Amino acid sequence: MHKILSLLVLCLFLLEEIFHKRLGKSGRLSLNPAEYNALHNNFDRFDLLRILELLFLGLLLSTSEGNPTMGHGQLSIILVGLQTARLFGRRVLSRWSVLGVLQALEMILILTIILVPQKISPGEYPLSPLPILAFIGGIIYSILVTVTAAFSISYGTRLFSRESSNLYETFPPLADSESWAYKLSRFSLPGGLAGVSSLFLLLGISPLPVLFSISLILQFTGFLLCRKETFSGHHPGAHILWGISFLILYLLAVTGVSTISPVL
Repeated sequence: MHKILSLLVLCLFLLEEIFHKRLGKSGRLSLNPAEYNALHNNFDRFDLLRILELLFLGLLLSTSEGNPTMGHGQLSIILVGLQTARLFGRRVLSRWSVLGVLQALEMILILTIILVPQKISPGEYPLSPLPILAFIGGIIYSILVTVTAAFSISYGTRLFSRESSNLYETFPPLADSESWAYKLSRFSLPGGLAGVSSLFLLLGISPLPVLFSISLILQFTGFLLCRKETFSGHHPGAHILWGISFLILYLLAVTGVSTISPVL
């Protein structure tokens, strides 16, 4: 059932992209999402599609693969958080391109759920504050890190694009992308610290807390780099660190390392 729901979400993502491309070619879609209002109110076809996508993503959590203590369930919860960010994000983000990057990351997570077999761990942990804190902190951290990665990808795309190219004009200025990535990275740190501390107390020195702590260290290092003044006014190294941090979290879920228990 989870594969059927995942395929439905994937189809809705593709349909959304088709609508977006058609509006863009017709010239009825501005670069700034806040300026777009197809129905002359605060609700449009993109909101409708995103609500349907959010509904099906929520239904993923009701399937056997949606167990939040296992990799697929954790990816599903992260997808719900990312989809909520996209649903409301067009009212605050400066470009459609960033929302598109976030959608592409969601599609990667959906394809992971469809194609990668679920990894199940034989260990069990009782329902108690420690695993709950590790879970909540880890999920909040993962959502914010993923959105940070979306802005870093936008930053990198603009940085390596020619000024005469369409990509250069489509993506936000470097300072804007870095400002958002910096803020989101900063907000992710408390959740990451709560998650990694609980994991060390729960599991001791083991792959999950060690790799999670590496991701957190990379986030914090990128955050510190952005606080330093540079001649160019921006910090490519921070975005590289944030990207690696995201990849570590992704691999933790894909490989099943983040699975700590069949049931909470």
